[in-house]
Amino acid sequence: MQSAYDQFLGLMQARRSIRRFSERAVSGDDLARLFEAARWAPSNHNRQPWRFLVLEDKPQINRLAETVRQNLSQKLKTLPEAAASHLAEFTQYATCFANAPVLLVVLHKRPVTISASLLAGLKHPELVSGEPLSAAMAVQNLLLAAQALGLGTCVLTGPLLVPEALAAELTLLAGHEMTCLVALGHPAETPPPPRRKTVEQIVEFVPRPAAKERLK
Repeated sequence: MQSAYDQFLGLMQARRSIRRFSERAVSGDDLARLFEAARWAPSNHNRQPWRFLVLEDKPQINRLAETVRQNLSQKLKTLPEAAASHLAEFTQYATCFANAPVLLVVLHKRPVTISASLLAGLKHPELVSGEPLSAAMAVQNLLLAAQALGLGTCVLTGPLLVPEALAAELTLLAGHEMTCLVALGHPAETPPPPRRKTVEQIVEFVPRPAAKERLK
């Protein structure tokens, strides 16, 4: 009998980024289960700053993808010529949500005004405020819950390069910013597992001399 850890690790190892979906709809019950999992994520000072916009209207999703495609193509043309060969592939990845039956727009609340003076001058104040990281942890809960339900997901940040395109098609909540998009549906592909770095490559114990002994 597998331990709870083995079952959990197996779930994580089986998860893939899915970019091709079947036309089968995602049930309301499954959506409710995903958001139930998401809301139990940890958050900075338990502020739970995440919000999820759910798009299920296919014409709306297609319009959003086309708007992102056009704006992103124009923006990428400003890159050096050496990067031109990658433009089409990048745009394709950034708009793969076009064939998903559900698109989630993940938002995080802007840091409260009272903390602005504390964050002033920091190189990455958003990492200290914790709101984007909290929303990201909620997304991870959602991704694993989707895998457990037999659903496929893909997190997208490429569209955030053209916020004006997203703002033209979406009515965002006041006081919130976009964290990422999540394409959601029943998978129509089974990608192979990606290469992963070893534990030894990603972990350093301090002080260093005893590091590798701990992993044996």
